[in-house]
Amino acid sequence: MGELTDKVAIVLGVGVDENIGSGIANRFAEEGARVVVAGRGREGVERAALRCGGTGIVCDITSGDELSDLVRRTVALHGRIDIAVNAVGLNQVKNSLEITADEIAAIVDVQFVGAFLFFQKMTTAMIGGGGSILQISSVTARAMAQDHALYMGTKAGADTLMRSFAFDFGPRGVRVNSIAPGGTLDAPMARAIMHDPAAVAEIERRVPLRRVGTIADIAEAAVWLAGDKCFVSGEVIQVNGGAAIQRLR
Repeated sequence: MGELTDKVAIVLGVGVDENIGSGIANRFAEEGARVVVAGRGREGVERAALRCGGTGIVCDITSGDELSDLVRRTVALHGRIDIAVNAVGLNQVKNSLEITADEIAAIVDVQFVGAFLFFQKMTTAMIGGGGSILQISSVTARAMAQDHALYMGTKAGADTLMRSFAFDFGPRGVRVNSIAPGGTLDAPMARAIMHDPAAVAEIERRVPLRRVGTIADIAEAAVWLAGDKCFVSGEVIQVNGGAAIQRLR
């Protein structure tokens, strides 16, 4: 306990239900961090703030102005930002030949443009004092999955942005990393799959560690990456039981 005592953490991408962002925020709070949670929906933000005992701020990752306001309000409240997590995601499972230009724009706006803006604003806030920036990527940025081209491409692109920011701003004290979950048992985005016992059994059979990952697994990795004992930057940490070395179905 206490790995993040007195650290100031922003977690963007919380929801009404317990999702990956909310789980990370809760775990950070347990480790002593002062947490600011953010997301597009006020109800989800307020509920997540109550769960972790932190402060909630409404923010859309696709808006540079709203991200700047998130930074400004967090610094006004706590004096600095030590940790920033981008847990925002927008899924797209569809035959690549049927995806429309509007669907492409929506996913790119959230998972590539939004990621760039997030890195930009959080890095600027941390220069001078240093800090750790994390983003939630996906095993599908590395391992192929059917009908996921747009989702996989934008996640992989954001991982490249992550490495670039880690390379450019590491000398100024900023560490940047990605966490790549696989199928996550209790994550809302995977709910449809995880309610199918046959699908869960298939995932367990294909994952080398023979179980499905959980939000708690991801949150534990986030605590380590966020803490001062971590000497890692510019890496995609595969928190998926070895699923990244398998072909996905």
